[in-house]
Amino acid sequence: MQYTYRTAEELYTVEVQNGPDGWSVTLDAEQPVVEARTLGDGQWLLRSGGRQVRAWVAARGDERFVFIDGHALRLRLPDPDTDAEEGTGDGGPNIIAIMPGKVVKVLVAPGAEVIAGDPVLVMESMKMETELAAPISGCVAVVHVVEGQTVAQNDPLIDVEPTTGG
Repeated sequence: MQYTYRTAEELYTVEVQNGPDGWSVTLDAEQPVVEARTLGDGQWLLRSGGRQVRAWVAARGDERFVFIDGHALRLRLPDPDTDAEEGTGDGGPNIIAIMPGKVVKVLVAPGAEVIAGDPVLVMESMKMETELAAPISGCVAVVHVVEGQTVAQNDPLIDVEPTTGG
């Protein structure tokens, strides 16, 4: 089976094959990078290059949320009608909760300058801590949460105003 998914920054072609020893995942027509075995309840055991890690996958419509090694990745099927117009197609510069959880640490304050990829918040969800990063370079406009706060899926967390050239 072949899928195309979009992250905030990139488009990936993922080929998934089920074999006698589990699943094999290939990214962008390279050699298989991951062997995966389901453990049930959205939990997977991944093997790559002699290393084993557990990952959790949750689905919502065309989106897949992957939690691995303290990081969260939101994958979605690209929409050919809107992605060409939106650039990244990731819904803009604001960070929202992709699943319910607890705010462990707020790493920025309003007015702080951030570069795309800078850590801005640490969340705990499904007994895993995940560091969330700034989706774009810019200035933190609003921090909607405080440490210790419980949030629901799609709650706003942090708004970032893009850096303008000039």
